[in-house]
Amino acid sequence: MPTFITLGRLPDSPGSIPRAAQLAGLAPSDAARLLTGTFPRILLRAAAEPEALVSAFTAEGFVAWASDLAEVPTDAQRILVRSLAWTEDGFVAQDAQGAEHACPFDAVCLLQRGARVQSTLEVEKTTTRKFALGRAVMSGGLMLTKQVTQTTERATQAKEPFLLIQRGDGGPDLMIYEHRMSYQCLGAQMAQATLANLGLLAARFQSLGPQAPLDDRVGRPGFVAGLPLMAVDPVDLGLHLVSEARRRGC
Repeated sequence: MPTFITLGRLPDSPGSIPRAAQLAGLAPSDAARLLTGTFPRILLRAAAEPEALVSAFTAEGFVAWASDLAEVPTDAQRILVRSLAWTEDGFVAQDAQGAEHACPFDAVCLLQRGARVQSTLEVEKTTTRKFALGRAVMSGGLMLTKQVTQTTERATQAKEPFLLIQRGDGGPDLMIYEHRMSYQCLGAQMAQATLANLGLLAARFQSLGPQAPLDDRVGRPGFVAGLPLMAVDPVDLGLHLVSEARRRGC
């Protein structure tokens, strides 16, 4: 798979974007477009000599790294949480199959909030009969109508916020979607609105695991939409970029 180059931070100098363009072999206008918005940003979708390029960026004060699309985690590698139970030093997450996954609070290294947009296409076919003059004439009035089928397509989009709990001990990350979670673990704090409960749950994790920062960059306007199209889900790509940036202090 192609190796792509990401910049987590620019040097504090006015010529940093033109210099990034020069190092990457891009036109300054292209580099400016790719580096506009919330960092981290992908500068090159495919690099011929990624290690040498990252070294060149690092030597000039950029925070840069190389990644492979195979490194980007998806929900297939995560625990999709349906309910939680608190323990003395952590929690136990239960998935849709009823399997339990224990995690200590000190193993949580990062919390990320964002939302996925699910798109669906509904196809509806309606059949009606309409008067057909030509058919009536040719059949001597025996056949007056013809059958007409009309196809209508309707696209809908639904946004579902989530909280991603990332572990630093090698255990699988845990994904909590707003509408797929039971919030009984909040006890008396549980609100009527599921979105409010997701926020309360994030605050609970922050208080019980203060070493894990809460990052909302994936949910900020334009962050995911500004990523280049690649052969991976853009939300998963954004989560991966933020996780890598955090590891590098960005």
